[in-house]
Amino acid sequence: MASRHIQRRLFSRLLSRPSISRSSLYLLPSKIPHRKLQITIPLNSDKVINNATPINPSKGGPIQDFDLLQDLPRPPMAIDSVLEDGFLLSDGTVFECKDRTLGLVIVDGQVFEWDFAQYCTGLDTGLVDICKDGVKMLSLLFPRPELLLVGLGGKSRILSEKTRAVLMGMGYTIEVTDTQNGANNFELLATERPRQVMAMLLPPGI
Repeated sequence: MASRHIQRRLFSRLLSRPSISRSSLYLLPSKIPHRKLQITIPLNSDKVINNATPINPSKGGPIQDFDLLQDLPRPPMAIDSVLEDGFLLSDGTVFECKDRTLGLVIVDGQVFEWDFAQYCTGLDTGLVDICKDGVKMLSLLFPRPELLLVGLGGKSRILSEKTRAVLMGMGYTIEVTDTQNGANNFELLATERPRQVMAMLLPPGI
């Protein structure tokens, strides 16, 4: 009986409250304010376009303003361009590999020839394997760079799991691309972290 009495009191309180008008809950379409669209583009836009000053790329522009690396010095040794059968280095040296048996290793501002031919197999299949003796010199580096950029020639190829395991066992993080992209990545990353990045590049013509 007590519970029924409490329910009646609750219902009586609810019914005694003032009803909420529909107009306070919904905005009828007739009451929505109408605004005219403001045209912000000049009607005589031809004059605006004709009087615009063209951007001179040689003087920089908005994109160059966001280049965070433009004030950093280039790495001590970098690759200016990848040639058909070699590399043009930043000091003006042309590294030729016409016989396609010599690769290039750049580490800590120094350049080394890499006679990879006798250690490397699988260039024709796309799955490249480099035996342990072919990368043994990398275990002698100290301090050792964190990132090793590997460029596998002019085609897209894959480095074998066996070779990856050997290099990772030495403590390297590996990024594998073709030689052109490997050189580009080295230029970018070595500008920011010159002592932490090295490149091992096969000839671009293979």
